[in-house]
Amino acid sequence: MRRPLLYGAAALFFAYEQWAFYTWMQQHGSASAGLAHAWMTLRQDPMVFMAWNDMGIFTAIVLTWLWRDIRRANRSLLWWFATLLTGCPPLLVYLGKYTHPAPSTHDARP
Repeated sequence: MRRPLLYGAAALFFAYEQWAFYTWMQQHGSASAGLAHAWMTLRQDPMVFMAWNDMGIFTAIVLTWLWRDIRRANRSLLWWFATLLTGCPPLLVYLGKYTHPAPSTHDARP
């Protein structure tokens, strides 16, 4: 049941990203005008800037975990680059495609 939900969420989020990008381009006319507006908004609103910083830290943590998981399982690094460039959809597909064993309940400490 988990796999179809992750795939569905990835598809919906991908569609939402495409719609949001299209709308953003319609509102601003060009990528440079949109980026200028985004930068102005970040500079003027401390809460938006804080949220942006929080998302950056969270993204770094997720990408670090993904890098380690890919290397440990000897999977393609394309998953990491796809997640870096496009965000959540490839990460959700990765989580749905590869089953991770449940963590052990045995305490390995002596």
